[in-house]
Amino acid sequence: MSALTFIKNVSRPLRIKYYDWKHWNDLKNKIKRHGRDVPKMEQEIQYINKPGIVFSFDDSFRVDGWYKHVRDLFGYYDIKATFNVNAFHHFEGQREHTQEEIDQLLELQSHGHEIAHHTYKHQNAVLYANEFGIKKWIEDEIEPLFNWLEKQQHSKTREKFKRPVSFAFPFFVKDDKTIKALSPKYFKVVRGGPNEKLVTPFNQTGVIPSIDIDKNLIPNPRNIKKLIRHLKQSRCNIILTCHSVLEDNINWHDFDFGEEGEDAGQYRISPETLSYIIKEAKKKNLEFYTTSEIAGIATFIDENFENHVRDILSIPSDQWIKISDLISIKELDLSNKEINNLDGLQYFLNLEKLDISNNDINDLRLVERLPKLKNIINQSKLKEEIV
Repeated sequence: MSALTFIKNVSRPLRIKYYDWKHWNDLKNKIKRHGRDVPKMEQEIQYINKPGIVFSFDDSFRVDGWYKHVRDLFGYYDIKATFNVNAFHHFEGQREHTQEEIDQLLELQSHGHEIAHHTYKHQNAVLYANEFGIKKWIEDEIEPLFNWLEKQQHSKTREKFKRPVSFAFPFFVKDDKTIKALSPKYFKVVRGGPNEKLVTPFNQTGVIPSIDIDKNLIPNPRNIKKLIRHLKQSRCNIILTCHSVLEDNINWHDFDFGEEGEDAGQYRISPETLSYIIKEAKKKNLEFYTTSEIAGIATFIDENFENHVRDILSIPSDQWIKISDLISIKELDLSNKEINNLDGLQYFLNLEKLDISNNDINDLRLVERLPKLKNIINQSKLKEEIV
């Protein structure tokens, strides 16, 4: 081995470490600079000004790993995430999703996670629009996924997908034309990659940034700790994007996607790394949100609950429900509404009186989180509780 080859072999790991350190240090400094310009607030309020993290998972052909690892891990920590889906598998002949995969996605939704739009067949938005035009891109990649999602249902529960509120650009590739074509006409927010600010304020409309935290870009998870440390003072949120969730000992080649799937195997994160990030964020008392939540939009699992809220607010079914419209509500009568899931109740931060009588509700954990709730009526259990 020549001296030059030896030096190159020795220096390569050092160069990788240096560029890794520099990349994450630059990201940290961007967030730190933003925090200097934000005035301190006396009180942090969830969904309003309390900063947090969004986990944003791309490419639904990876749903098996999401379902296997994220569902239980995030359930343990009681947090939500956003899953950006397509209708087709990227490989395996670009087949349509199987019913089993659709069921897995719908079960993630039933646990309170957001199912978001990631185009119909995962085409590069800018390249496709430049070649065929914006209108054709909308017709081929945006509207078909809305239609496809609307037709699907769970094989056993018959649950259906909710209409997506947010969108994620494939490959993080976007331009002004594609952004303006989507928001606010189709989506409240559209997610791209990192930009100068990195952080996302609440109630944003239009394009929002994100940081890719896949293993090939974050070999040392402790780099995320630097971002978390300064996120708290920014009063904003950060979106962390990743793809497959796989244990470190899983070999990507075992999936047998062939050469065309080789590159996709780099985009993965382990359950251990996700757990590490969650623990570090909780130490700083950060929240965890979905993309739609930081955009100021409330979502509900139970259709009857959502319809009743729409009746209260007098808004049609095709309009987004704003979290800000729910915060001012002090009394809520949900009695006899055939509701079995209270997800969405967490947005009623000023609720003082709640009637949930004569519904099939077994999980009351969200009731316990409402900070101003004084009175709960639950005649189905023949009792009235004073909190």
